Amino acid sequence: MKDAAVFLEKDAVSGMNVRSFSSGLLSAHWRAAISLADQGGRRVSLRRTISIAVVSMLACAAPCAANPTAEIALQVTRQRSTQMEIWVPDKVKGVVLFSTGHGSWPEKYDAIATAWKAAGFAVIAPVHVDSLHYPDRDKFSREASFGERIADMKAASAYAARIWPGKPVIAAGHSFGTLTALCLGGGLANLGNFRDPTVKAVLGFSSPGRIPGLIGPDAYAGDTLPVMIVTGDQDTVPGLVTDWHDHLLPIQTSPAGNKLAVTYSGAAHELIGHPADVNYASAASVSIAFLKAYALGDQGAMTVLRNGKDSTGASWFRR
Repeated sequence: MKDAAVFLEKDAVSGMNVRSFSSGLLSAHWRAAISLADQGGRRVSLRRTISIAVVSMLACAAPCAANPTAEIALQVTRQRSTQMEIWVPDKVKGVVLFSTGHGSWPEKYDAIATAWKAAGFAVIAPVHVDSLHYPDRDKFSREASFGERIADMKAASAYAARIWPGKPVIAAGHSFGTLTALCLGGGLANLGNFRDPTVKAVLGFSSPGRIPGLIGPDAYAGDTLPVMIVTGDQDTVPGLVTDWHDHLLPIQTSPAGNKLAVTYSGAAHELIGHPADVNYASAASVSIAFLKAYALGDQGAMTVLRNGKDSTGASWFRR
């Protein structure tokens, strides 16, 4: 990615710092918003403002013994490699390319990856350079984070094509990883061509929300393929996402047709990594229906998506 990217540098100890790195492409509003926050008359860095939210989000993930099939080395470029966790069923019907939330790591999503594996999907998830589990994360400028994520996912896609040639591919992600997945589907075309032609649909849990100067009305104009977003009415991140409705932007602003959002009552930003959440089982089930419908052409799964109705616990939005 030569022209522009954006990153959210997450650190469970020192907090989060958010910056832009393109002098010409990101708006002054974005640069101003990330510089300083005002708390009780004191001007403090945004990293301190958001650090409490980061620690809370990391702490909320339910502890569990991760059980991926294997961890392999993934050569991303001639200069860099990373580790990639894979969950592989006995019979692979399709592939999920999964991009983690910023600062996170693949094992944190073991429960949902295992559910997708049980449905017949191989799940492959690289450790991104911004991950707290990436050993050389300090060697990379924060400005490079987004571009490196795209490179990771392109390398993962090439791996999938070699190991499971011809199998249908879905791009999926959580939070900032949802933006990565949407880029593989054609998003942020104004910044570059990130489209992966093997990707048939995009599945996202939460999103990075509305980022002035980056995520605007045309950010997802290139996402012409099927997209589903799973979120909750408590899905906020202090300092970044103050209105959970912003997670619906990929559905509301991409070209109409095969666009779907499910919003769960009481669900927060860490839903996908929190199997104990009362909404988790339903969210996992809906995500599997989406994978089966748009990767495998499963008509029963498609009917589930088409007939899903609002209830006291969930609301559906189709476009």
